[in-house]
Amino acid sequence: MITLPFSSLPGTPHLFADYAENVSDARNYFMGHFSDLMAFETHLQQLERRSYLREPLYAALAAQNKSFLAGDNTFMNLELMKSPTTFAVVTGQQVGLFTGPLYTLYKAMTAVQLSRWLEEQFPSYRFVPMFWLESEDHDFLEINNAGGISAENEFFKVRYAQPEEDAPKDLKPVALRPIEGRIEDTIAELRSRLPATDFTEELFSMLRNAYAPGGSLQRAFARLFNALYPEAGVVFIDPSDPTIKQLATPVILQELETFPTTGEEVIKRSAELEERYHAQIKPRAVNLFAIHKENRFPIEPSEYGFFLKGTRQRYTRDELLELAGAEPERFSPNVLLRPIMQDFLLPTAAYVAGPSEVSYFAQLQPAYDHFQVPMPVIFPRASLTIVENKVEKVFRKFNLPYAAMFLDDEAAWRLVQSGEEHNERFDFAEFRARLAVLMEELPGLAEAEHPNLRNPAESTLNNMQRSLATFEDKLLHHRRQTDDVLTRQIEKMHVYLFPEGKPQERQVNIVTYLNRYGFDILRKIEDACVPFPAEHRMLFL
Repeated sequence: MITLPFSSLPGTPHLFADYAENVSDARNYFMGHFSDLMAFETHLQQLERRSYLREPLYAALAAQNKSFLAGDNTFMNLELMKSPTTFAVVTGQQVGLFTGPLYTLYKAMTAVQLSRWLEEQFPSYRFVPMFWLESEDHDFLEINNAGGISAENEFFKVRYAQPEEDAPKDLKPVALRPIEGRIEDTIAELRSRLPATDFTEELFSMLRNAYAPGGSLQRAFARLFNALYPEAGVVFIDPSDPTIKQLATPVILQELETFPTTGEEVIKRSAELEERYHAQIKPRAVNLFAIHKENRFPIEPSEYGFFLKGTRQRYTRDELLELAGAEPERFSPNVLLRPIMQDFLLPTAAYVAGPSEVSYFAQLQPAYDHFQVPMPVIFPRASLTIVENKVEKVFRKFNLPYAAMFLDDEAAWRLVQSGEEHNERFDFAEFRARLAVLMEELPGLAEAEHPNLRNPAESTLNNMQRSLATFEDKLLHHRRQTDDVLTRQIEKMHVYLFPEGKPQERQVNIVTYLNRYGFDILRKIEDACVPFPAEHRMLFL
């Protein structure tokens, strides 16, 4: 397996890179490191001593996963969750269109593989992969699209638009957005942009069945995953379910009763963290939203009691507590409180997190302590780049390092030029090096002639260096103009591996690869999502 350090990926948070590499400055913000079996063992002993509402949780999740058309392995795993020696390996994500960008799938597969690995390490326990569907998120614009790569080697996005898309103040949770008939146009557009293959008909039948008008986006997400890979045995959780909210009522009430303690404690940790790293999330006085007229509004304290930000809705303290006790489904956690609610409900051995999530979990230990909920071991999700044979040929042909995919077209072109042998082209780098030796002598020679000549000599050198750089740019531009094939190959490499200047896993949806290679590619992806090493991996097809 070819891997790259996370630090080589553009935009990787510094804290995440340090945590992945087990740097002590980052490790100290977590309850043990994911590479340390003792951290798992200590945490599992904590979970064993804690009581969970396993039976009512089982009933709720069995009903949900039945509606998600889960496979037999999922229900076998659900049965295991009744036992006090079974623990969850949890991950989660927004319910992106057609399962969203590739990294969402990688999170689920990492949870599957990590569950198996933990059972090998701790054979007296069982571990179940679980996926928390972030159905209460109201950022519809972030999830309403899916990226793909066309037969013409072009990156594109299809969008599922709704009338509310143009309303910037629309705060309706995803769970309250039924799928409309226009989804059929989105699916048709996606199919038209992809080449017809032996797998197209079956794949798009799955898409249409999962994303049938009238259903919900979270149900469609889970149904499509289950249709594609039912044997994974993933248990999906929809937290917008009133039954789940009823079980989580103690968390909601405690946040309301003890505010602003949670936020204040996290702010203290964040200030400490920011001495070296970046604080990913900003706590609020009350880390809850309330659903009002089908929109999701932050709850803010006031002299009167509480109000919903952006509305005229006011509550006294007693009124809001009474509403939370009677209708907990009217409340949803923000990014800070969501992990607390999740791990209050679930016996979470490990949480599989992406780079940004790992960074904000570093802020959350005080919140876990406040709610007396054990913080799970935080495990980095698998990070992959799928490299097709036609793209790999570009690397081989020009002897490029795989990290070159993260360079822009110009930088990659420069790298090719520096390593490529062109008999008809002079070696500009060698010429520049020889010239630099001569240029270095000029100030000293000028000063030997007369001290007043040193500054003019240095100024002349600076002008020469700028002119040389300008000429180099013109030379490279000329060579690019005369080498269209090379230009197209570099551009193709970036379309496939780094579209629009972002990693493939954040841009491209799995449908592109399922359509080209069939459903067996999911097994290859799962095999690549093994827990270790904690580095970015290349998956060659």
